[in-house]
Amino acid sequence: MPQVDFYHLTQSTLDDALVMLVKKCQVAGQKVLIQCPRPAAEAVDEALWTHDPESWLPHGLDDAPGADHAEIWIKSEPDGNPMSAEFLFLLHGAERGDMASFERVFNMFDGRSEAQVAHARAQWRSWQASDDLTMRYFAQDETGKWEQRS
Repeated sequence: MPQVDFYHLTQSTLDDALVMLVKKCQVAGQKVLIQCPRPAAEAVDEALWTHDPESWLPHGLDDAPGADHAEIWIKSEPDGNPMSAEFLFLLHGAERGDMASFERVFNMFDGRSEAQVAHARAQWRSWQASDDLTMRYFAQDETGKWEQRS
């Protein structure tokens, strides 16, 4: 049963939080699939290449070559898992019907956007009804530290 974690961003930018969490996944030896619609997928692609000049997060986008060797991949369509990732990141309201096939799902949303907060709340209500998912909610405190909340 996969763990679905909602990450409510209030202090960090999406790029900052995503890069930090993806790096932690890499250290843990987990492959990461990032799901988000276009044009946001291109922005995430750019952020992973340029966000931190001291680190390199090799990845690809959609049908680019190399998915069979990648540890990080970005998909703009909600189908397929080209590198058999264990972890799934959902950004910009993305959803997938195969969430139960992942070990862990990170649903990240911007708390400064009423539309994203409302959509995340609707996702929570909908997914909470599933017997296939275990859910947790994390929010940032005023210093940007993640706290699990009920």
